[in-house]
Amino acid sequence: MTTIKVPKTVRDRLQRVAVSNGVTLAQAIDQLLDRADARPKPTIGGYRSDRPLSAEEIDRELGRGFGA
Repeated sequence: MTTIKVPKTVRDRLQRVAVSNGVTLAQAIDQLLDRADARPKPTIGGYRSDRPLSAEEIDRELGRGFGA
C-alpha cells in the first residue's frame, strides 16, 4: 500500500468519480490510469534530422514531404 498526497479538491473529485462508478478509490485511480495509457501515440511529425537545419533546408524537406 502506498500513500499518495493530493490536494483536497483532487481527492474530492476522485472520490466523486469512484462513487459514481460504484468502485473504490483505488479502483477508480486504476481505471483512470488504464484510460490514460490507452491513448494512441501521435504518428504525425516523424521526421528527424541528424543535424540542425536552416530555414531553406526545412522548406526543401517540407516540399519533398519529409522524404516520403
